[in-house]
Amino acid sequence: MTETNDAAPTDLSGTVDERIARLTALETDGEHLPAEWLHRQLRAALEAWAEDETEVDIEVETRSDY
Repeated sequence: MTETNDAAPTDLSGTVDERIARLTALETDGEHLPAEWLHRQLRAALEAWAEDETEVDIEVETRSDY
């Protein structure tokens, strides 16, 4: 009987380039990426993006002439 390991990989972390490289490596290795894990990674990426957008908006506002 073959034992399967259905454990999801650890969450992606690091810079955008590091996350992309890790995701690519997981795909290349044929790693099973459960939908729940993928959803969590997407949510984390979108939340980080939103934070960056907020910081950019604040920076732009501080440089605006009123």
